[in-house]
Amino acid sequence: MLKFLQPGSAFRNNAKRVVQTCRLMVGIHDYDAYLLHMREHHPEIEPKNRDEFYRYCLEARFPGAGKISKCPC
Repeated sequence: MLKFLQPGSAFRNNAKRVVQTCRLMVGIHDYDAYLLHMREHHPEIEPKNRDEFYRYCLEARFPGAGKISKCPC
């Protein structure tokens, strides 16, 4: 593997931050960052699983999106 692509390299860390920023710009939250936050700041609380987390984020962004009567647009 090329040295700059190895885990922990500055290039790879910066690339990960760019991808995370782009995802946040379009409303896709980072589950791994959520887990890290929960471990560091709320160790007594059981974190949501991946599906619950994305459902929670969708509901926070588009309230009522799961209901057929409302359009998230």
